[in-house]
Amino acid sequence: MHLTITSILQSLFVSGFQTVPQVKQLADEDHTYIRGAIENRSPCPGLNALANQGFLPRDGKDITPSQVEHALMTALHMDKLAARSLTSALPPLCRKDGTFDLVDTRRHNVIEHDSSFTRLDFHQGDNYTFQPAMLQAMIDDADGGPVTLRSLAKTFIRRNKESRAAGAPRLSLGLWFVRLFQAVGVMNTAQTGGVLTKELLEAVFVEERFPDIILDNPKPRTVFTLLGNALGMMRYVILGP
Repeated sequence: MHLTITSILQSLFVSGFQTVPQVKQLADEDHTYIRGAIENRSPCPGLNALANQGFLPRDGKDITPSQVEHALMTALHMDKLAARSLTSALPPLCRKDGTFDLVDTRRHNVIEHDSSFTRLDFHQGDNYTFQPAMLQAMIDDADGGPVTLRSLAKTFIRRNKESRAAGAPRLSLGLWFVRLFQAVGVMNTAQTGGVLTKELLEAVFVEERFPDIILDNPKPRTVFTLLGNALGMMRYVILGP
């Protein structure tokens, strides 16, 4: 999912002057985890998890941005501004009927971008398949403890160096902010006291499933909690992890 400073400002303006379109209710109200076919999935583990658990169409097809916004608010307890900001990049992926498929989010430099923590870069030929070794490297950056903002800063720096060394071009300023917010996206979504256990990370990235510790936590996820996590990580990026 995609968030920039511009999308936050746009959402602030639009939410005050535009009514929210009616969200078509999904026939599947059973949120049992059922892993979907990888060929119908996104490079974003969050979107995949929402589909695997029935908060989005399980086949990953014919999804509307409004459905994604509704899923973020109901499943992950995001407030409207955060949910709308995160879905603001989806319309360019939509067909004329206003829908998109999860595979459409593989389009380079829309939601997917280089220097991902768990996916290879576009020029490496596969920018959407989860790489277990890259998740393990993120866990290893925490030096045996849970993943924190400090260890995420280490991963953020390391992946930038690896991506540039592999020949990826520099990210635009807009995509740099996308990368920043995505780096702390799971931390913000989890709201587990600033720590991410290996078990939680494997549920989200390996299984593409939101565990109960996330789904049952009613603490609101807001743009401000996301900004707080981003600033907290950047403190370590600037001063050193």
